[in-house]
Amino acid sequence: MELYFADAIGPDYVEALESRGHRCVVATAVTKKELSQYLATAEVLIVRSTSVTREMIEAAPQLGLIIRAGAGTDTIDVDAASEYGIYVCNVPGQNAVAVAELTMGLILSIDRRIPHSTIDFQNSVWDKTKYSEASGLKGQTIAILGFGNIGLEVAKRARSFGLHIHGLHTATRSDETAETLNDLGVSLHESLQELLKVADIVSLHLPLTDQTERLVDETFLDQMKQGAMLINTSRGALIDEEAMLKAMAAKGLKLGLDVYDSEPEDGTADWSPQLAAMENFVGTHHIGASTDQARKAIAKGVLLTIAGYETGLPPNCVNVADRPLGECAIAVRHKDEVGVLAAVLSCLRTAGINVQQMRNEIFEGTGPTAAVATIRVSQGPDDSTVQVLQDIPSVIKVDVLTSS
Repeated sequence: MELYFADAIGPDYVEALESRGHRCVVATAVTKKELSQYLATAEVLIVRSTSVTREMIEAAPQLGLIIRAGAGTDTIDVDAASEYGIYVCNVPGQNAVAVAELTMGLILSIDRRIPHSTIDFQNSVWDKTKYSEASGLKGQTIAILGFGNIGLEVAKRARSFGLHIHGLHTATRSDETAETLNDLGVSLHESLQELLKVADIVSLHLPLTDQTERLVDETFLDQMKQGAMLINTSRGALIDEEAMLKAMAAKGLKLGLDVYDSEPEDGTADWSPQLAAMENFVGTHHIGASTDQARKAIAKGVLLTIAGYETGLPPNCVNVADRPLGECAIAVRHKDEVGVLAAVLSCLRTAGINVQQMRNEIFEGTGPTAAVATIRVSQGPDDSTVQVLQDIPSVIKVDVLTSS
């Protein structure tokens, strides 16, 4: 296959893929505007920070898989990919430790004013009195919004600093996550307002959705404590930056960011956001996942995803239905012979029944073997259709399994 890397990947991994017979094109020097014209022959597109637009997808007729070398997929037009039958997969969890480490680094940098004191040092200014003023972390309360892989890693590190960890109740949390939060001594609140009222530090670890976009707005900031700290290493658009600027001036809120709503698309640029001029701001350059450890783990995840795609089972696919579809399921037990499934599908087509999900599994044995095709369909077959299926040569038995 032809694999197109829009962002950097280690040469060792490129060599590993090429040794498997793949052709790898690493185009990190190509500008985002030029990218579409290079995708005509790409079968797999791997991105990290590069956005994947509908225009790019439509310019890539051979494309079957898009891999986000990281967790979030909000920079990919997933709807367009689904429209063209393209898998979108991510590599979740592999950068969690790196982002959590940077989160703690931002918290420490704000509390101890490390960047500001370093700048003064570089300008020959010694001011021990000024930089001796710090709150210290032990005993403070951190509110973590989002207990995914990264949020949990932040919680583990926060606990080691003696912070009291708080969060929100949610009905969708897994039993495993709930148990971990209990082990970490996390206090859970019923409302965001209640949570913000007790938080000295608020750390965002949420995906960008219609519900979370501009979550940190004027109301959110009004509910935070005077002089509290806000950290965002997730997505820039979680914060209304205009409202944030006002709250930093009016309430003395301290801000640590690794992501920004309008950050440059390319790796280097001249850029002067208003936030950067604030005394109570510390910022990094969207580098949360940028450690050697994280890069290696993510690259291995990319290799596993490509290998899975070759076998028809790409892992961590975000745009394939993970729930049963259709009105009912039909189980067709049949001999493992050429043409049986084609005849089954032709029969369903003639009956006007749409196949929405299908799985065919072959039984092991020392002699001739059978298989079972489980087919979820748009409507239940009538008795005559079931009989036609049953009469197909090499079909052993047909069962209509469910009605919903």
